[in-house]
Amino acid sequence: MSIAARLPLAAFALSMLVACGSSTPDPKDDAASEAEARELGRDTDETVLDDMIQTQDRARAVEDVTMDAKRNLDEAIDAQTGDASDESGGN
Repeated sequence: MSIAARLPLAAFALSMLVACGSSTPDPKDDAASEAEARELGRDTDETVLDDMIQTQDRARAVEDVTMDAKRNLDEAIDAQTGDASDESGGN
């Protein structure tokens, strides 16, 4: 590739990187995350593990929803089968 072809390509790549940069953080988001951390009983100091901890918190919330759905499904199955699990020998 010639220099004349590389320069516009480099300028395009640089402009894409600049466009993808993040803006300054919103102070409301910081206050909300600190309040949420206090509610969960965690220290509000930021650490390198915050992303992982937040991921675990979201997973716990999803697990609660999933277990509630499973419990409802089990109750519906029991209602439809007349609670046949007691008659099958307790497997």
